[in-house]
Amino acid sequence: MSPADTLLALAGLWLIAVITPGPNMILFMAIGLSSPTSSVIATAAAIVIGTLCWGLAGLFGLFWLFELFPAAAVAVKIAGGLYLAWMGLGLVRRNLNPPAETTRALAASLSPRRAFLTGLATALGNPKSLVFVSSLFAVTRLAEQPLVVGLAGVGVMITMSTLYYIILGGALRKLPFARRPGATGRLLAMGTGIVMMAYGAKMAWER
Repeated sequence: MSPADTLLALAGLWLIAVITPGPNMILFMAIGLSSPTSSVIATAAAIVIGTLCWGLAGLFGLFWLFELFPAAAVAVKIAGGLYLAWMGLGLVRRNLNPPAETTRALAASLSPRRAFLTGLATALGNPKSLVFVSSLFAVTRLAEQPLVVGLAGVGVMITMSTLYYIILGGALRKLPFARRPGATGRLLAMGTGIVMMAYGAKMAWER
């Protein structure tokens, strides 16, 4: 398979992977509906960074580390899942007992820093992502290509993910109920927190 064919095959498979609902997409949508634009951008950046990390790990064959040290994979899943659930619990609690009107809007959302850390925990907290990326590279034979082609493949993944979250984020911000203040905003924020708790628990529990 030529380098061009390899990259085209990778792009097609990665497009399917990106648009398939999963923890990253659901978290991004929840934050996109409840938090300021800066937090949405921070979440997207964190997810893309996570994709970059898993892409490079898959390219350089780091999957064998988790095969040799399965306890490390379990530890990563538990730590990432518990952090995600803890952040979600905090968001729910803040909106169940809203503060004064002047600070209510801040409580009903995630700050850019928290959004970034939450997105990073979600993206990196599931070692199954490395298994998927490694399998994807095996199917497309990307690892058999020269290093520059492999890096170009990771670049394709990053570019497609970035464009997807830009488009999705822009669409979410245009919805009439996105970032609406008051009770609606708090309900959306609590929904975000519940999603984070559910996926955090799922990540920590699954083996």
